[in-house]
Amino acid sequence: MNEKGIAILVWKRNEEHYANCIEGLRSLQYPAGYEVQVYTLTDQDTFTKQCSSVLAESDAKYKIYLSDEMRITALTFVQDMLNIFADGTIGMIGFFGSTELPLSANIMDAPHKYGSVFMPADGALEEMRFGEGTADVIADVRAILPSLFVTQYDVPWDANYTGQYYAVQAQCRNFTRHGYRVVVPMQGTPFCAYRSAEISFETEAADREHFFAVCAPYADPAECDAEKHLLYDCGEDSAVQGWRNFSHPEGISIGAHTQIHETVICESAEHNDGDPRVVIGDNCSIGAYSVITATTHIEIENFVHVSENVHISDSIFRHRHLCSFLEMQESTDDISEVIIGRATRIEENVSIRGNVHIGRGCLVRANSVVRSDIPDYCVAEGNPARVIEAFSAKTGTWQSVADEEELRALLRERKETRPILTYGIITYNRSKYLKKSLKSVLEQVGNDELVEVLVSDNCSTDDTKEVVREFQKKYKNLRYHCNEMNVGGDANIHVALREGRGEYVIAAGDDDYPADGTLNLLLTQIYRHRDCTLFYMTNLNHEEGIYEGNGYLDCLDKLSFYITWISGIVVRKDDYAAIVDPEKHVNLHLSQVYMQMEMLKKNPKYTVLYGPLFLLDTETHSPSGYNLIEVFVKNYFDILAETVEIPPAQLSHEKKRVIEEMIYPWCWRIKNQGVELSLDGIFDIVREYYAGEPYYDEVVAKLKSILGMDVSTSV
Repeated sequence: MNEKGIAILVWKRNEEHYANCIEGLRSLQYPAGYEVQVYTLTDQDTFTKQCSSVLAESDAKYKIYLSDEMRITALTFVQDMLNIFADGTIGMIGFFGSTELPLSANIMDAPHKYGSVFMPADGALEEMRFGEGTADVIADVRAILPSLFVTQYDVPWDANYTGQYYAVQAQCRNFTRHGYRVVVPMQGTPFCAYRSAEISFETEAADREHFFAVCAPYADPAECDAEKHLLYDCGEDSAVQGWRNFSHPEGISIGAHTQIHETVICESAEHNDGDPRVVIGDNCSIGAYSVITATTHIEIENFVHVSENVHISDSIFRHRHLCSFLEMQESTDDISEVIIGRATRIEENVSIRGNVHIGRGCLVRANSVVRSDIPDYCVAEGNPARVIEAFSAKTGTWQSVADEEELRALLRERKETRPILTYGIITYNRSKYLKKSLKSVLEQVGNDELVEVLVSDNCSTDDTKEVVREFQKKYKNLRYHCNEMNVGGDANIHVALREGRGEYVIAAGDDDYPADGTLNLLLTQIYRHRDCTLFYMTNLNHEEGIYEGNGYLDCLDKLSFYITWISGIVVRKDDYAAIVDPEKHVNLHLSQVYMQMEMLKKNPKYTVLYGPLFLLDTETHSPSGYNLIEVFVKNYFDILAETVEIPPAQLSHEKKRVIEEMIYPWCWRIKNQGVELSLDGIFDIVREYYAGEPYYDEVVAKLKSILGMDVSTSV
């Protein structure tokens, strides 16, 4: 990424307007040292496809998107934008926007608009302004006019949009989902002017339908109600049939795969002009006749189940003003909030009110009244609710709690007990991937005392350390270790395994991202099978399930060469430490194979977790710098032969799986996708290890075909 690169994308639709627009760009004052490149978008292809092409081609950090109907009039516009982007939380800047999007999807219908622009009127330019504020104030918005906006992060465009308007509204939501703010500065003088007296909206019917299907699947795109606002956000595959009855829906955010019964009432006390007041996470369910009322903030984290007739409010009102109107009543706490932690279950007829934090993995029994905090992994009941059971990190069991003293003792034990799991991430100069990996892990485990998150940095020279420090501001269970020197990627695996304080340790790649819920499932299985030496997490078979295995032969039969994938291997630390020389084959790139075989010889018990446990459709780093066939045929089978005894029939079957499921696909990628792995000596190695197999000739012919060689040519 070129930190001083600026790409300007001009949407050309009128020759005269385009020429005037370009003239305006030439007159701007560009900061010294910045490189500027102009890209012209035309009607020859869709807006989003052309935007995606520029993102792929340009390494410029900053992108200015500009319609030819617009002229930038502020000469210091670029520097002004850079000053705003000094706040790294801001991802997109518009000149005009709104804090809500009406059901009509027309920003101009929104009651709370911000920004200013010059408009032509009677041969002169007149200012059109909405919202109040001084020049140093910026307004957070949910939607912007697409004629001019600027970004400092590359978020992929949805190629299904043909026009500009709905594509940009969807992009605003994409930025928000990526954790970036969309803002409009309230500058004293507008920094742009329209050429036309009317603001045009190119809103194709197909685009509108797609926008509602993706960004507002709960709403009917055929409706056009300027009085009703869309939800702040709603994830895919969520059911929110009763959303029209929600008060101030623009302040209510709902995650993906969440089910909210049509009789649920969800209320935000007043218009939302910033972050949502009500946040309901992914994979949640809210039962019939429940009521959620937020004055300040209510957050229900992922995988929470709320049963029927549950009432949740972050406010308790004073009763000093007898017979007063509702709006005259005062809350006892102006900064109170309700937080319900991940994977907690609230049974029916529960009342939660006031400044209350309920931890993760809790259970609140039916008919309880909750007025105070409940720690992680506790069972509470009664009026007022009190903790009657709590999870012991030491024993891995739930224990009865008679009083506050016993609860404090169990909570103290948690702090003093070794973490059950260390999720280690090995990295070197790949902060871009590390940031995504840390986000996927820490959003699952939070500040859970049962889990340590460790970054093992191989002496990076980029901003890796700063990235970790930023996450450490929020997560106290995140630890950073930096090697004194670069020991190599394979040796860094063992650094992470040694440095991890957990009873079990993972040494994962920085570009592998566990799907939400994966680590919760792993923790449950570790406590259930605490006698296992290894746990495996795999997407194999794409079916959810648990397999309890025994012995290295059984392990090879079930997992084959997938035991080489380090991110899916969970190691019991004490068993690893008992290996005399765990790094024995580190120079062969597969020391993890030797390590696992040695561990299974001493303790044959292992467990495999099957399912969609890792995200597949996401950005990963392409492997490079080694010989594919040497590592995954020669080294793999040499290590196995030296370490364990495998019956001939099983060995023959294993060789077939390796060549068919691993070597063939990667050879195709090397040939057709430019993956930078060597295939030097491929047929010599195949002859050495496969010549005695009945399918040897078939292997040679298949490899020649994949690599584009004449099948009849001898090797």
